[in-house]
Amino acid sequence: MFSLNLRQKMTGCFCLHLFFYIAVGVIYLRDFEMFNDEVILLMHAGSLSNISLEIRRYEKNFIIRHADEDFDKVLEYINDAQETVPQVIGELKIMSHPTHLENFLFKLAVYEVAFRDYKQHCIPENEVAVCPSREKVRRLGQDIVSISHDLVLFEQDKMTKFIAVLKNQLVKTFLFLVLLSVFTITLLYNSIIKPLKRVESAARDVANGTFTRLLVDEQRGEVRSVLRAFNKMVTDLEEQQEQLFQVKKLSSIGTLASGTAHQINNPLNNISTSCQLALAEIDAEQNPLVARMLETIKQETHRAGEIVRGLLEFSRAQTFSLQPYPLLKVVDRVQQLVASEVPSGIIMDTDIPEDIILFIDVQKMIEALLNLTINAIQAIPEPPGAVVIGAEMDAKKKNAIIIVADTGTGIDKESLPKIFDPFFTTKTAENGTGLGLAVVYGIIKKQNGSIRVESEKGKGTRVIITLPLYSKPEEEDFLDKSETGGYHND
Repeated sequence: MFSLNLRQKMTGCFCLHLFFYIAVGVIYLRDFEMFNDEVILLMHAGSLSNISLEIRRYEKNFIIRHADEDFDKVLEYINDAQETVPQVIGELKIMSHPTHLENFLFKLAVYEVAFRDYKQHCIPENEVAVCPSREKVRRLGQDIVSISHDLVLFEQDKMTKFIAVLKNQLVKTFLFLVLLSVFTITLLYNSIIKPLKRVESAARDVANGTFTRLLVDEQRGEVRSVLRAFNKMVTDLEEQQEQLFQVKKLSSIGTLASGTAHQINNPLNNISTSCQLALAEIDAEQNPLVARMLETIKQETHRAGEIVRGLLEFSRAQTFSLQPYPLLKVVDRVQQLVASEVPSGIIMDTDIPEDIILFIDVQKMIEALLNLTINAIQAIPEPPGAVVIGAEMDAKKKNAIIIVADTGTGIDKESLPKIFDPFFTTKTAENGTGLGLAVVYGIIKKQNGSIRVESEKGKGTRVIITLPLYSKPEEEDFLDKSETGGYHND
């Protein structure tokens, strides 16, 4: 159609509509002003015609009765007419006034002189039979009436023609508007609606499990980008479906690991018990080496038991339930679970105030912080480096602000907006499936919190979580102070 993209076409159509409406508005505004002047002139023409008739009426009365009040009435109406005509000429702003008005003023002035002359010379105490001024007054009076009548007819004719022209303009404007609308609708249909219908049909196929790619027209500008994005989405969905199979495998492995941890727990308990019995029976002074080795076995068995217990608690299926819990204990549990994942040279540090109590699902919160901590460790490819988990209250002491920061490689600007999308990951297939941050996002949102990420390529990453602090009901607070003397957890 045109060698323009969709944005240029839409901008062109908008500008064309805007220009059309402005032009029509200006034209009809000018026509309205002209129409207004025509109406004003027609009204004044009618008024002048009435004044002329009144002049004639009192003129005849004066000729018949010779009464001074009739003479004064004629002069009064003449004065009104002489004041009205200049006002009419001054009110006409756009159109030029017709010559009838000057002729009317001229005849009116001549009539006034003749009428005064008639009274002076033809109405003495003894009226003469024949007076030339009387015939002149009658003739001039007829001329005044004729001019005012012609002015009314002239204005009526102009109004009729003006209305006919205006109707013609309205019809042409309407037709042009219809053509412009048809052109715009056709452009929108071919450029947007038709391609979107193709996308809609293909989306239904995707929902039914058929991954169909669309043909991309290279001449469609922004629509081409939409079609390409849709095709990329189809490709990504195919890849993500494969990843879902991998996630199911990982889930099965997790179940197996949970069962294995449960089975390992019993031997560890036996080892720990045997070690304690051996330590009780041995003389440490006579066999210091054996005593040290047994003590080491005891410590390592205890450490292995803690790892197994943490794994069992973490993998245990639970419903999402909120309860007041200290953030410090959550972070301590995360440190225990992640201790074996921290390479040498990477420092793990925490700064959590003891008085931060959150209303959270403990296991889910551990899961979220564990995911973030492991991501932070993996973001540091080579030591040295540091991962810091800190927290503080906001200024109003209504929310806790938790920050998980690392000195790793950071995230580029293009990837940053997509990090919470399911299956999006910057890691290799061996290190992640792209579900971790999506899970974290869901956990934080369900606990009425928010999460955002600040990162710059090569300068590390800061994950900032905001969660509401736990506020005790007044009754519970009273019981704590009177009965228990402070906060406690089961």
